[in-house]
Amino acid sequence: MEPKHFALALIALAAGLALGYALGRRRRVRVKAALADEDRLAWLQRLSTIGQMMSGVVHEVRTPLATVVLTVEHAQRVLDKGGDPREQLSTVAREADRAVEILSDILDFAKPSPLELKPLPLAPLVKAALDPIWIRFDERGVDLWLELPEDIVVLASPRHLHQVVTILLMNALDAMPFGGRLELKATRSGGTARLALKDNGIGIDPAALKGLFEPFATGRAESGGTGLGLNVARWIMHKHGGDVAISSEGIGKGTTVVLTLPTA
Repeated sequence: MEPKHFALALIALAAGLALGYALGRRRRVRVKAALADEDRLAWLQRLSTIGQMMSGVVHEVRTPLATVVLTVEHAQRVLDKGGDPREQLSTVAREADRAVEILSDILDFAKPSPLELKPLPLAPLVKAALDPIWIRFDERGVDLWLELPEDIVVLASPRHLHQVVTILLMNALDAMPFGGRLELKATRSGGTARLALKDNGIGIDPAALKGLFEPFATGRAESGGTGLGLNVARWIMHKHGGDVAISSEGIGKGTTVVLTLPTA
C-alpha cells in the first residue's frame, strides 16, 4: 500500500473509531440517564409510601394524644374549682399508654404476629373505648344510644379490639359534623357476636364503599384522614377470626359498620 493510501486508511480508521466511541458514549449516556430516571422514580415512590405510612401513624396516634390534651384542660378546670382531678389524670395516663400501644400495633401491622385472644365480655370493652372520647360526642351534639347486653362474651385481644372500636367511633364522629345520633348495638347468633355502629351522618357514596379498606384510601384527605385506620381495623378483625363491613345507602343517608367476632 502506498504511503498516501496507508495514511488515508489510518485517518478513516481513526475517524470510524472516534465516531463509534461518540455514538457508544451517547448511547451509554442515554442508558445511564434512563436508569437514573428509573432510580429517581423508585426513590420518589418509596418516599411517597414512607410519607403515607408516617401520615397514617400520626393519624392513629393523634386520637389518644388529642384526648390527653382535652383531658388535661378539663383537669385544670376541675383543679381551679378546688376539685379532685385524679379521675382526669387517670384518663391521661391510660390514653398515653394507648398511644404507645398503637405504635406497637403499627409495627405489628408491618410485621404480622399472632394476637393473644381470651374470653372477654363485649360491653365493658366497648364502653372502655367510648369513655375517653365521650366528651367529644357531647361537644359535637351527638346523641349516643347503647344496647350492649352484658352476657355477650367474645374471644378478643382487649387492646386491639379497643383500637378497632376507637377507629370506628372517631369515623362516626367525623361523619356527623353538625351533630346527630349514633347507635351501638350488640347481638349474638350461634357462635358469632355482632357489634353494629349506626350513624345518621353524611353517608358514603356506594361507589366508594368497595375501596374503603384499601391502604391509604380516604374520603377525608382534606381533614387529615389517611384511610390507614380502616385497613388496620380489618387486619385486626381478621386476626380475631372475624371481620368488619361497612354499608351506606348514599350521601346524606348515614352509615352502618358491623363487626363480627367469635363468641367464647
